[in-house]
Amino acid sequence: MTESPASMVDRVVLILGVFERSAGWLTLGQVSSRSGLPRSSVHRILQQLVDAKLLYRMDNEYALGLRMFEIGSLVVGRSRLMDVARPLIQNLAAKTGLVAHLALLEGQDVLYLEKVGGAFAASLPSRVGGRLPAHCTGVGKAILAYSPRAVTAGYFERGLRRLTTASIATPENLDAALRRIRQVGYAVEQEESAPGVACVAAPILDVGTAIAGISVCGPRGRVHVDELRNQVMWTAAEISRGHVTAGRGVPPRGCSGQRETVERARPEPATIPA
Repeated sequence: MTESPASMVDRVVLILGVFERSAGWLTLGQVSSRSGLPRSSVHRILQQLVDAKLLYRMDNEYALGLRMFEIGSLVVGRSRLMDVARPLIQNLAAKTGLVAHLALLEGQDVLYLEKVGGAFAASLPSRVGGRLPAHCTGVGKAILAYSPRAVTAGYFERGLRRLTTASIATPENLDAALRRIRQVGYAVEQEESAPGVACVAAPILDVGTAIAGISVCGPRGRVHVDELRNQVMWTAAEISRGHVTAGRGVPPRGCSGQRETVERARPEPATIPA
């Protein structure tokens, strides 16, 4: 009988739990005995986990694979980022009276990790755990501008979906926008994700490469770029420094501004596919 998806998930979790409690390599028989599952089922699941690089196999023994470490590292990194960023974007939202976001790049989209703000927050298309096309948002453009060349080149190749008539629609226009962002250190959005909405955004950097970004958004008439850009860039730089130093176990220090952080290692622009 074919196993149901729920049953398979339960068995995979049970088998990975066996490895979690083990200090070393395990044989098929040991995994079967400790999990209480039939050898035939364990053998099939172990092979699938090896194919997915979640387990290593050496001869007749198995151990947790590097992919498990990579996934765990991502969770730790995002948790640390949110711990550092949350009080700073809360302060940014309170000072500006606008909606502040924390987001990262996931494929063609930005994934929103945090959203802080007042009554206008409900009018925005963003939500925690939600996604929007990166090139249609200020925070997405800020991240793309400081992403590796391979990331932006791949983004250009996949095509640009528009959310409004103001959304960037061609790779050439997006490339020009990203170049401008690298020159000034911040991004601006004007009704590109939703009518009547404007944003100012800046990247969160680690050795000059964007790992996430922040933005403040509000009604277009209330978003004054000249008044907001320095606050947004300073907050992003503080989060950048706090995230890096927290990862090294070093207490965060004061920051001299986003522009200084950006200038130390400016990524090369991507080439638009012909």
